[in-house]
Amino acid sequence: MNWILAWRNLWRNWRRSIVMVASIAVGFMALGLFAGYTKSIYVGLGNVAVHGELTGHLMINKRGWLTQGRLEPARYMLTPDDLARAERIIRTELPQAYLVPRMGSFGLLSNGKSSTIFVGEGVDPDDLQVLQGPFNGGARPLPSGQGAVTILAEGLGQILNLKRGDYGTMLVSTLHGQVNAMDVDVHDTLNSGNVATNDKLLLLPLSGTRTLLDAPGMADRLTVLFTKELVQDNSPLQSSTRMQRIYVKENPGEAATAGMRDRLTAAFRANGLDLEVRTWQEVSAFYRQIKGIYDITYVLMLAVVLAVVILSVANSMSMAVIERTREIGTLRALGMTPAAVVKLFMKESAIMVVLGIGSGLALMLAARYGVNLADIRYVPPANTLAIPLHVGLDVLNTVLVAIFLCLLSSLATWLPALRAARQPIPNSLGHV
Repeated sequence: MNWILAWRNLWRNWRRSIVMVASIAVGFMALGLFAGYTKSIYVGLGNVAVHGELTGHLMINKRGWLTQGRLEPARYMLTPDDLARAERIIRTELPQAYLVPRMGSFGLLSNGKSSTIFVGEGVDPDDLQVLQGPFNGGARPLPSGQGAVTILAEGLGQILNLKRGDYGTMLVSTLHGQVNAMDVDVHDTLNSGNVATNDKLLLLPLSGTRTLLDAPGMADRLTVLFTKELVQDNSPLQSSTRMQRIYVKENPGEAATAGMRDRLTAAFRANGLDLEVRTWQEVSAFYRQIKGIYDITYVLMLAVVLAVVILSVANSMSMAVIERTREIGTLRALGMTPAAVVKLFMKESAIMVVLGIGSGLALMLAARYGVNLADIRYVPPANTLAIPLHVGLDVLNTVLVAIFLCLLSSLATWLPALRAARQPIPNSLGHV
């Protein structure tokens, strides 16, 4: 009966009730949309880090390689024995893992007339296709069994006017400080998607990199994917289907990667291997920085929207309580307890919040569908490719927002209702 009475009371001033429901709905929709957008950004950034930057889920190298590897490269290389022992340990701890030995290089690339610096990645062609994940297919795959072929970043190819089928010359310093050169066939060009690497990146088969650096059987780091997943997609890199996959395919979270990092570190130490294990979240500085910005932005937006909505609820319920002070006195005179009066107003508030959240959820889903269907494109900072504005569905944060709205709205209603219910009955009946 009290719920029916609360529902009827709610629409005695229907204009104010509609405004309050609308404010809750719009606030909930805004927070839900932004939570979904940030989730899509985090998933997309994760795929860019794991598959675009080729970090994998875990990166393994000799301890000290990050700081001293450039000064003493031979000392910090993973030898064939190191690679074999590390693989056995990883297979024990993570049987489904896919391991990718890699070797970096840097030096000069020449077209015969001019030259510029390059940053090379040596990866086996088959491993590269797996490691690229949803980004696989941006260029023709490197042929297996050939070392003197390369894929250039588009910017690097434009600087030297090198196109598919052209030849260039790579000049590097070997592990032992000697100068070495190798002629390479430009197999294809690839847009790296990042301003910092699109004029420097060069992909080379691991065998070619080992020959160039005079490092037979070695690697400077070992990349680990928790599972092998070869994505075969012949559609263009910027097609809607590819982009949707980038926003949907989630990578292991920090808890999973940190736990495996600690297990592998302990296992390596127990087997006499002084190796450092880093998660993809630790390797990708870009991911950490962007995520930090969006985390702060979401917290600020949450605080502002909740404050506006709760003030609207508090104002509306305070007005309702003041206007119905004589009614409260009458109910008290008829025997209703102060607690029952407070519960009546709390139920009115609860109905409003539920209506607001339900309406906001419907608006959020409709807006999300419209935005994703519109395929709106923009170029983020430091990117070279336009990406779609995608709004995901963050169920956890959306539920938390709903809980916060319910709790804070209840508090905003409870205070004025309690004050009016405790007022002496004669004062309430005489209220003007």
